[in-house]
Amino acid sequence: MFTRIHLGVFCSLTLLAGALSAQTTKDGAGALLFSQNCSACHGSDGRGGEHAPNIATRHDIVAASDAQLKGIVSHGIAEAGMPSFAHLGNEKVGQLVAYLRVLQGVGDTAHVELPGDPAAGEALFAGKASCASCHMMRGRGGFLGDDLSDYARGRAVDAVRTAIVSPDNGPESRGHLTSIALSDGTKYEGLLRAENNFHVVLQTRDGAFHSIPRECIATLNTGRQTLMPQDYGKTLTPKELNDLVSYLIKSASLMGPAPAGTHSDSDDDDDQ
Repeated sequence: MFTRIHLGVFCSLTLLAGALSAQTTKDGAGALLFSQNCSACHGSDGRGGEHAPNIATRHDIVAASDAQLKGIVSHGIAEAGMPSFAHLGNEKVGQLVAYLRVLQGVGDTAHVELPGDPAAGEALFAGKASCASCHMMRGRGGFLGDDLSDYARGRAVDAVRTAIVSPDNGPESRGHLTSIALSDGTKYEGLLRAENNFHVVLQTRDGAFHSIPRECIATLNTGRQTLMPQDYGKTLTPKELNDLVSYLIKSASLMGPAPAGTHSDSDDDDDQ
């Protein structure tokens, strides 16, 4: 019996090691392909380079389905200067997308165990944490931050928690509050959305966009700190953080499959 038990344990460990080795090899192949074909434009970490945008944390890219991403890689985006990588073949394109998901911190969380209470997290989102003052959630909330309705789709618990307590490492690092005072005394505060030599476009907390002629601006100041609070790790208890994370993950699961995007026709291509 002793020998059988040890043999069973040995076999289990061997199978586990084999699975881990296969996954590591798969990720390694994707990493090499990304380095050879994508990093020159998108950066080695996928967070953007001189010639191409951030594909690691940009909301619409993270929310896209694997089939949509494969379609983009295979067909390219001619108007944006992105070439087609169809010559790599379906298997390697799949490895590329799988590695991109690693960079995004996205995995299979369909059966993830929630660390807290989603209902309590919803109350925090609208109350103590004040997330709703900037972020929309399922049609309710603010306008300045990203819509978080499906933000946590496919994200691991730790990845969502890190985005809350260390926002400078996530998509919110781009949002800085700008204050504008006009010559007539009118004041605006919000996010700078666009600007040129003649106008500045500011989005205020009510969601409205204001195109302001530069000749009317007396002062324009953009703060250094991001809009996303930096101290949630201190102002929220570990239990509250778990509740908030659970609410985000639960809400994303209620949104259903990722919506079809511009390249949704790639789903049909994959079936052929």
